[in-house]
Amino acid sequence: MTRSGTRWLSAALLLAGPLLAGCAGPVVGAAYDTKDPVDRWQAALRANAARYVCGAPLPEGGEARLSDALVEAQHQATAALAQRGGTTPTDPEVLGDIGARRTLQERVVRDAVAERGCGDAKIMDLIGLAERLSAGQA
Repeated sequence: MTRSGTRWLSAALLLAGPLLAGCAGPVVGAAYDTKDPVDRWQAALRANAARYVCGAPLPEGGEARLSDALVEAQHQATAALAQRGGTTPTDPEVLGDIGARRTLQERVVRDAVAERGCGDAKIMDLIGLAERLSAGQA
């Protein structure tokens, strides 16, 4: 396995344990309150995935605001990962890490919704976060 393959697998395993156990960590909505830009971005991804999978509508203009919030959060997460790795945001390993994290976050939410349904309290928390992000309140 290559160095980047090993790094990706390690990151996936570190993320998968708590995510699979609790559908996105200990407290789903509170994760967005963290100062870590990577955690904030991942929380926003989970929120958008839950909203999308459950078909929760957003008010007019909400899609654009949510999209803008997701793009900004991803830029901040990419910069933070690059800084931690002592490289640039365009480094292939950083971009690969971002892609792997996005895929994992979305898959965890889809699996949790399939298992628990959209009425689950944690899923509802995620949808609430998406609504706050779309309103510019988070």
